[in-house]
Amino acid sequence: MAAIGIGKPVLYSTMTFLAYNVNIQYYSGLHYTWCTPYFGSDFNSPVFTVPPSSSPLQIYLDLKREVEGGDLHGTLIKVKRLGIRHGADAMLKRGKITVDARDEIRAICQRATPEHFRPVMCVLPRAEVLSYVQAVPVRARANPLSQEYIVADVPTGAFDVIKFG
Repeated sequence: MAAIGIGKPVLYSTMTFLAYNVNIQYYSGLHYTWCTPYFGSDFNSPVFTVPPSSSPLQIYLDLKREVEGGDLHGTLIKVKRLGIRHGADAMLKRGKITVDARDEIRAICQRATPEHFRPVMCVLPRAEVLSYVQAVPVRARANPLSQEYIVADVPTGAFDVIKFG
């Protein structure tokens, strides 16, 4: 599906420190991430942006809170851990990594501490990443009015990573 209607100059995404480093070490510095042209949710705006579950800012804050709080019952770290494992399975199926690399990524995920899941904010300039962008189908969006995109196989040098406080 084509990335239509990205009117903003920047896309935002939140990923974990662990995912970012797995991408660099095992996937030749290529990254896969969901993103949006809106940094946060603005429910007072007459134009719908994204719900909290797709807001890069809200995801960052929620993940940071879970990591700093050492919340063993929190769900975000579990979801992120599972996502990295699924990513390794997908990369194996695509022939991008070996079985040994997949198994190593799985072992890393199993041993990773909450601190490894601290969030980093990705700032992706539209001009740099447009050729890597696909629109998320309506059925897969957090809200049918959301502008959500997948950026796949984007090189590390095409975007910036920031960490807040």
